[in-house]
Amino acid sequence: MVNVQEADILKETFKRLKQKTADLNEVLDTRCPSCCRNLVLQEQKLRTSPSNPSESLRFLSSPSSWIVYTHPDYPGLLLLKGAFSSAGLADLLTRVLLDYPGGSERDTDHSGDHVRSNLSCLETTYPDGKSYWSTVDDKGNPLISKLRWVSTGYHFDWTKREYRKGFKSHFPEELGSIGRNVIERLSVCDDLKPDSAIVNYYHPGDTLSFHQDELEWDLSKPLVSISLGLPGILCVGRATRSDPPLPLLLTHGDIVILSGPSRLAFHAVPKIFDSYNVRTCRHDTDTGFESKDDVVREGSSNIPGWIDQFVDGLPLDTLQKTDQSLAEGQLRETIRNFLPRTRIKY
Repeated sequence: MVNVQEADILKETFKRLKQKTADLNEVLDTRCPSCCRNLVLQEQKLRTSPSNPSESLRFLSSPSSWIVYTHPDYPGLLLLKGAFSSAGLADLLTRVLLDYPGGSERDTDHSGDHVRSNLSCLETTYPDGKSYWSTVDDKGNPLISKLRWVSTGYHFDWTKREYRKGFKSHFPEELGSIGRNVIERLSVCDDLKPDSAIVNYYHPGDTLSFHQDELEWDLSKPLVSISLGLPGILCVGRATRSDPPLPLLLTHGDIVILSGPSRLAFHAVPKIFDSYNVRTCRHDTDTGFESKDDVVREGSSNIPGWIDQFVDGLPLDTLQKTDQSLAEGQLRETIRNFLPRTRIKY
């Protein structure tokens, strides 16, 4: 039984931070040295080489560029920045947007009574050559705007509240490679074998209330969460509802790990920003504050340069395979405008 007074600590934090006019000064922004110093974040040493280093070359950057933060009051919580190479991050984002949601065949490929994504639940049919990028529902709304989650590997049965081995779809090899290499580099776990992941697509205004991930088969293994796209706030508490959570600003390419004492920590997403040009603290700006990846293009307060590079760099054959009904320029612009905050959790 949850004590009402205890539960209010998480509830009030969530309610406060989700407000449009919220004071976000309590949210840790690791680009700000004052934030890091005031919250006593510490660097973590990396293992020199994982057991299978070749797997990391395609997506991850050199470990010498990684920055790993921990907090003494939240043991087992790790925030990793700079782990992806620019090319690797673009490759992963391409898969998240164009491959993982599936097309008409994969999206309705049921191995049992489960569904692969929430788009499957809509029972939408795709005309020849079209996909979720150009198909609209019976009210004329773009189907892509309704994309919220995709399950890979073993699926969660929401009715029975359990993972079932009969509910399974393809688990992307690259997600397993990224997870294993990061976890081994950080000396968190030596035998991680990822077999499932949920890809969540958050849009500005979306939230996720405080919860624990306590129904996985092996709770001794860490959770890995990758953030792509729009900035958002992740609040991480502890294994009880009586402790105040730590609010973190997550940006494109960040990886959060919940392990050890933090494996069953309550966590929530109270806010997704509608701009990439976000700053939460009120500390004086210094030369070390702004990351080059967060610099916005000239003439815009919202679109960082990496988005233009990513969209313009998408191969034409990939676009044509994704949707034949939209002209190349139309599809590129649709993707550019859609980019939500994506969270891959496994």
